[in-house]
Amino acid sequence: MILMSTSIKKSSVKNRSVKFGINRVAEHVRKYLILYTLVFVVLGIVIGYHYRTFSASDKGLMSNLVIFFAILTIYPSMIQLKTEGLLKHIRSFKPIVVSLIYVFVLSPLIAILVAPSFGNASVASGFVVSNVVPASSASMGYVLIAGGSLELATVLAVLSVVVAVPAIPLIMNLYSSQMHFTFPLAPVMTSVLYILILPLIAGQLTRYPIEKFKGKEFLNGTSRKYLSLITMLSMFSLIFVLVFKEASVIVTRPDLVVYLIGFQSLIIVGILILSLIVSRWISLSYEDHQALAMISVSKNQSVAAAIAVLSLSPVAALAPSVIPMIQPVLIIIYIHLEKPVKALFSKQKRVETYA
Repeated sequence: MILMSTSIKKSSVKNRSVKFGINRVAEHVRKYLILYTLVFVVLGIVIGYHYRTFSASDKGLMSNLVIFFAILTIYPSMIQLKTEGLLKHIRSFKPIVVSLIYVFVLSPLIAILVAPSFGNASVASGFVVSNVVPASSASMGYVLIAGGSLELATVLAVLSVVVAVPAIPLIMNLYSSQMHFTFPLAPVMTSVLYILILPLIAGQLTRYPIEKFKGKEFLNGTSRKYLSLITMLSMFSLIFVLVFKEASVIVTRPDLVVYLIGFQSLIIVGILILSLIVSRWISLSYEDHQALAMISVSKNQSVAAAIAVLSLSPVAALAPSVIPMIQPVLIIIYIHLEKPVKALFSKQKRVETYA
């Protein structure tokens, strides 16, 4: 009995030690999220350019790696998703309308206005395509890390994909009436299947056994640290692969790269600032605001690249290849501002309480 009791105590201490270690790693990675993101971007450029012949000769492998890490990035957030809360958020009229305006009106409008500055019709078209695609594969991961509402984020992500089907060809035809643009439905449908539907099913199939055997407290509390760490590590891997496979273009065409990064940064930062103002104006909670912001500014550049190559030209794929260099960095910087953003919404809540 004494030996059994001692063994149980040692096992308990070991489990607490492992849990504490993972928590420390998760907190460390989250604290230095911006730094690690930049490190993986730089590594992707340096290593990718050195092995440019490899990435050029085995594009199938690179595409499969992007899909794999995209799924791995979104899967943890789907485990945390409470599907019973989806119906409630489908009725969330205000954030749904605002998000669709950001994604399919504001972003494309700004892109169309600045596109002539590139001096290259193909690159300009690719830039516009990059700003009309739906939410990125990492968007749900961003929402999880930012502490946003996964239920609302899922509704917004699904709606953005559905609306994208008619919106992309319509906006591209408005952008250039002389461009005979045939909308490739297959890449979008494949993207939806791989980066949203499959992770959603797998996540929910994982969620219920965990809830049954470990309990709701573990699922909604302790597991968040583990899942957040998996999301961040998967996101770093996805960023590395995206930059690695386009490193040659990034190095050989620095002028266009600078323009693309600069203009896309203006769009992302502008919408983030506007979303703060609008979210407070329509009295959204911090959690709903983060879901709205992450889904609205993160664009699925894998879908944009496929559309550019299939419908426009290989040169048009430059924009969706370069944007992943800056999009996650700016979003992670914004996530890093969690405390002041949360304080902003807490202050609004207190004012409404006293009013």
